[in-house]
Amino acid sequence: MINGNPFKLSIAQGNQQKFRQLMELTSDELLVFASGFVKNKEIAEEIVSDVYVKIWKNRTNIVNILNLKSYLFICVRNGCLSYLRTVKGDKTVSLETIVDFHISPMVDSDHSEIEQETLDLIYTAIEQLPPKCKMAFTLAKIHGMKYREIAETMDVSEKTVNNHLVNAVQKIMESLKIKKK
Repeated sequence: MINGNPFKLSIAQGNQQKFRQLMELTSDELLVFASGFVKNKEIAEEIVSDVYVKIWKNRTNIVNILNLKSYLFICVRNGCLSYLRTVKGDKTVSLETIVDFHISPMVDSDHSEIEQETLDLIYTAIEQLPPKCKMAFTLAKIHGMKYREIAETMDVSEKTVNNHLVNAVQKIMESLKIKKK
């Protein structure tokens, strides 16, 4: 829906309601993603807010963006890296130098699907993954992104995304002591 030309055209023409809809559809995911880098809710909110402000200011160009979801994730990623460069006073901070990417556990409030204890074990296993592997896994399994979108967001090939995901699943299965059939 957000990649549809009528939707993007409405935003490009200044339709604030459609822009609000875009923010409602994407802000939670972008906040979780930004928090993975900066580990601070307020800073993550500020970064995501800045991305939306820039998109609104340059809204006439939105129709040229092929995959708006990937574009938003890339903008947030770049905003997070810029923030980390500033905080660390290190111009060399990049996706390649990220040594930690954090995910916030989701709570199954009604316990209908998975017991909380099992969820905790799964999140512990995910937290033990290498940063880029964890990022690829969360983009795929939590944010529901396609390999192509993840590759664009992480600035890697789809094959690399596949390798990260295979590695993640293997390590999670090992951690949970699940034998492959």
